[in-house]
Amino acid sequence: MTDQALHRLFAAARPPCKASGRLTAFLAGLVVLGVAALVSGITGDQPLRAWQAYLVNLVFWTALAAGCVLFSAIQTLTHAHWGRSLKRLAEAPALFLVAALPLLAGLYPGRELIFPWIAHPLPAKAHWLNAPSLFLRDGTGLLLLALTAWALILPAIRRDQRLLAAGHLDPPPQEQPKSAMPLANLYGILYFLVLSLIAFDLIMSLSPEWYSTLFGAYYLVGGFYCGLALLIILAVIATRSLGLAEFITPVHFQNLGKLLLGFCLMTGDFFYTQFLVMWYGNLPEETSFIIERIRFAPWRPLSWTVLFVCFIIPFATLLSSRIKVKPWAMVALCTLILSGMWLERFLLVAPSVWPAKELPIGIMEVGITAGFFGLMALTITLFLGRFPLLPVADPLFHRHLAQQAEEGSHGH
Repeated sequence: MTDQALHRLFAAARPPCKASGRLTAFLAGLVVLGVAALVSGITGDQPLRAWQAYLVNLVFWTALAAGCVLFSAIQTLTHAHWGRSLKRLAEAPALFLVAALPLLAGLYPGRELIFPWIAHPLPAKAHWLNAPSLFLRDGTGLLLLALTAWALILPAIRRDQRLLAAGHLDPPPQEQPKSAMPLANLYGILYFLVLSLIAFDLIMSLSPEWYSTLFGAYYLVGGFYCGLALLIILAVIATRSLGLAEFITPVHFQNLGKLLLGFCLMTGDFFYTQFLVMWYGNLPEETSFIIERIRFAPWRPLSWTVLFVCFIIPFATLLSSRIKVKPWAMVALCTLILSGMWLERFLLVAPSVWPAKELPIGIMEVGITAGFFGLMALTITLFLGRFPLLPVADPLFHRHLAQQAEEGSHGH
């Protein structure tokens, strides 16, 4: 690597001195707004709506953060070269995983309103469906997931920081930290176990008579689908505002678009497969969960909206190879996907606990959602403002840069 190329690499990799004061204040304001909306709702005349909105956002944003970090773990597991420039962006939501544990604890005061099996215990499931056990196992799972994520990320970040402080590549990086592979494996395993547990405990248990063995897989695959959409948005921001356009190229967006299309199909497949199991297995007792959402007001229009926004529109759009390399078109599509997946999580939670016939979406729900959005954006901003933006100590990253330079010279 030439001195000029090395200078550009180190300049791009160094984190900004600090995030914009206005941006930080705005995001902190959103968090305060969310807390105020939650407190106002809990102390108002419809506390169930407040706790319901809180739970929807908890399961949505937690899976989103964990799914985005999973992309980095997969890059490590597969020794992939192409996505190394995106690795640090994918790791940015890891800070939200730390916040997920106190956010889960924040649900505890509303447990009696949210979980029907507290007021009406089910003797056959009492050993599993009891509040202390649920919060203990889910909290332990989230703690292990966050600790594993940071154990995977921090050694690589420290190597990057030492290399940037040295200011040279002599000697060049030769190997990843020895702990990277087992920790990436462990994170992948915990991702599947913990998110399945959250799906069963925080969503499925709201309808304690209903059960689907596929539901955990559906929830966690949807989390990775959301994580890819968030990563694309972050990649566009990084190329436009963080000076990474030289390192995040149209090829990266093309590959991310292909992955997004693949997991659009996979999420839709798990969504549809649950119908097939009920049909082939002749399980009419399991159809009530589905029928309530697709046939009755006020949920039916929302179900069709989710189907089109999360699956049909993204699938039809991503069939085009051109759209994948148009950054702002992809931002719009990914924003649509994330909005649709939030509605999908809302549709999983609300019909199980909300007894009225009007759709419980209003100013309070918007305020609580804005608070969670502000917290996610604030944690990402803090992460990217403190840690190197590129994995400069990763040998596979340098192999990718060399391959990219060789392809560029052949093109000329």
